[in-house]
Order: sequence, then structure tokens, then C-alpha cells
Amino acid sequence: MRDERIVWELMGETSATIFPLAQEIMGPQFEKHFTEQRFYGPTFIAAQIAPKSISVDLYSKRNPYARPEGFATTLADAAESGYLDRGGKGGYVVSEKGANAIQTVHDAFYSHINEVNLFFGNKLEELAALLDKLVEACTKADLSNEILCLDISRNGHPRVEAGSLAQVDQLLDDMNAFRDDAHISAWTPVGVDGHTWEILSFVWNGEANTVEKLVERLPYRTYLAEDYTATLNDLTERGWIEPGEGGYQITAEGKHIRDDAEVATDNNFFAPWKVLSDDEVARLGELLKDLKETNLKIAKENKTE
Repeated sequence: MRDERIVWELMGETSATIFPLAQEIMGPQFEKHFTEQRFYGPTFIAAQIAPKSISVDLYSKRNPYARPEGFATTLADAAESGYLDRGGKGGYVVSEKGANAIQTVHDAFYSHINEVNLFFGNKLEELAALLDKLVEACTKADLSNEILCLDISRNGHPRVEAGSLAQVDQLLDDMNAFRDDAHISAWTPVGVDGHTWEILSFVWNGEANTVEKLVERLPYRTYLAEDYTATLNDLTERGWIEPGEGGYQITAEGKHIRDDAEVATDNNFFAPWKVLSDDEVARLGELLKDLKETNLKIAKENKTE
């Protein structure tokens, strides 16, 4: 019996073991080629979608949970620092400096992980082939929203060797991006923006249910305390949350809306997986588990040296 959720969890666990293989070289790479870490994200997306331009609107669609004004500041600052050039209609395009920085950093990363890789031969090629088959099916998914996150991820990958660890890393990034598409498509019909949806989610799962906790938990979203206060009030007026002891609590209506979106997310995300047979899903899980264990072994050996 196929268990796609376990395989999806393995994708995340395996992906998390790849970057550490190159962590020792990536810190110096980022410091050398980016004056500030925050410039990497917009430069990366701009390089991926070139020659099209990146704008606050596009950036917000790719990451609908953060404050748009923060994106505007980051894009302008990245342009001021030479990583982007101003394009038409208020957008930006990647500059020569930005494109070179992204290519240099990524070339160093992919070259290093392929060099230290110990997951060889047919198994790695088989894993890449299964992931590629699945990602291709995801590009044809029937979602209520555009498949933007996957398009940005997939269309901008640097060329790497087929059947390599670098390709597997890219394909796992693609699957993570498609999960974002699947979730955004699930909650968009509810009729709220991404910020409001995220705050509902944090109250729903109990991670952060006060203004103070939200400010502490989500500094990278660049929202202010008064923004969280207004959003919590809005959700209360909608009847989705209510004040309680120790903070806000999800109401029955809010839980129903959030639970339904989680079901819709899974339906959106796993629908393309039918392209894989039961045996292929099982084999994909086996290969991911083997790669994860191999990478963890490499990381452990590197620590003891």
C-alpha cells in the first residue's frame, strides 16, 4: 500500500541533509559575493526569471506571507547595491553583478556536493529519474491558482549533470516549491491575504497566539506589533479566533476553515503523484532514505575529522 505522505516527509528530511555537505564553503561564498544576506533572495529570483522583471507584486505572490513594503525596500536596496537594475513598470531585472554572484555561488555549491557525494551510480540516477517524472507531472497540475512557485524554481535552475546529486537537490527544491503552490491554491478561495492566513495558522497550531509571540516568532516578515493587533482583531470579527486564557484560540468555525484548507492542500499536492505506480512510490521512499542516511554519515565523519 502506497504512503505518499511518508515519502514527502522523506523528501524534506533528505533535502535538509544536502546543504550541510557544503556549509563550510558556502558561508565564505555568501560573504564574498553578497554585501548583505537579504540581497540573495531577490537576486536569486530575478536571475531565475530573467529576462523578465521582478516586482513587489511578483515577490509577494511567491511569498505572500511577508509585508509587501519590506519587499519594496529590499528590492530598492538590492538595486542600490548593484545586484539589480531597474526595469519597466516599476520592476527590476538582474544586473550583470547579480547574475555573476548567483552563478558563482551556485556553481561552487553544486560542484562541491557532487564532489563529496557518496551515493553513486544507478541508485542516484534512478532517484533523479523518479523525482523528475514527478516534478514534470506537477507542472501540469490543475490548481485554482497559477503554478508560480514551481515555475520560478524549475525554470531558473543552473544547468547541472543529469543523474547527479545537484540535480536531485534541484528536484527536491521543485517539490517544495510545488507544495507552496498547492497550499496557496488551497487557502486563496477563503478570501484573505497571506498575512492574515498565516496568523490564523499560528493560532490554529498553537505556535503563536499573542501579538508578542507573533512579533518574536516572525521578525523576518517585517510586520509591526500594530499590524498583528489589527489582524488578530480582524480574525476575531470574522469569528475564526477568540480571546482566551493565555492568548487567542481557534474557534470551531476557524478550525473548520483551516482544517479544510489542509485537506485541500494535500489533495492539490498529491494529485500529480498518480503518475507514479505503487512500486515507484515505494522505491522513491527507499532511495530517499538511503540518500539521507548516506549524507548524514558524511556529515558525521566530517565533524570527527
